[in-house]
Amino acid sequence: MKKIFIYLNIIAILAIAFSSCKQKTIRTIEKSLEQSFSLTSDTTKGSFRVNINVEIPVCYDDHAVLDSIRNSIISNLFGAEYVKFGNDSIVKVFVKDLITDYRITNISLLNQMDSSTIYSFDYEHTLEGFSLLSDEVIYSYGINRYVFMGGAHGLNNVYYFVFNLKNGKKITENDLYITGYESKLSELIKQRIVEQSKEDTNVAPILNLEDTDYWIDAIKPNGNFYVTDESINYVFNPYEIAPYYIGQTEVVIPFNRLKGLLKADNILAYLINK
Repeated sequence: MKKIFIYLNIIAILAIAFSSCKQKTIRTIEKSLEQSFSLTSDTTKGSFRVNINVEIPVCYDDHAVLDSIRNSIISNLFGAEYVKFGNDSIVKVFVKDLITDYRITNISLLNQMDSSTIYSFDYEHTLEGFSLLSDEVIYSYGINRYVFMGGAHGLNNVYYFVFNLKNGKKITENDLYITGYESKLSELIKQRIVEQSKEDTNVAPILNLEDTDYWIDAIKPNGNFYVTDESINYVFNPYEIAPYYIGQTEVVIPFNRLKGLLKADNILAYLINK
């Protein structure tokens, strides 16, 4: 009798869970954890600071689509091996693994050093995962990661993902643009870098890309874009198209500048034709 009661309770809980996810847009929950760990009892030898603040998709009408999107996001946030963990434990497990790896790796190095060597194993890992444009057609997600592992500076990278809510797959450039788009889109991105410098009163305007430290041949569509209701925005991380000091380059391309490059029936047509 007791087993039957437990079984019925489980069915009821599952029924409530599934019925609560009957919605046409992606719903997320936020998971955060901030933690510091000293390498040894001597705090001058270094510490590891971890700060995680991410949104995790938890609810959508089509559970197969939800699983596909969640798995993709989790894999890019933490690694494919973390997909199996529940939403309530995943961040804790990830941080625990980071700290374990930090300790194992650096204790060994510290023990090999001469006692007179001055070195601090100060590490930092900051991770943000956040929703962007989200409606009944697409779901956009961004990941901002800063990692410092000693040296002159840390590295900050941002990556974006736009998902098709019909199938749960990431929308790629081949889904959006006509065949042979690459060269024309590359030139448009270069034009917009110059134009944006003239629009931004906080930076010196660029008159000619050849007179800058941008690596011109490297400037091309990179698949790292997000969508607004007016534009497709490309992001290039440090060292991708320019030296570190230039930082991140974001290129905003209004839909009206993409005429002739976008497929007529692409999934963003409903935004373009507003």
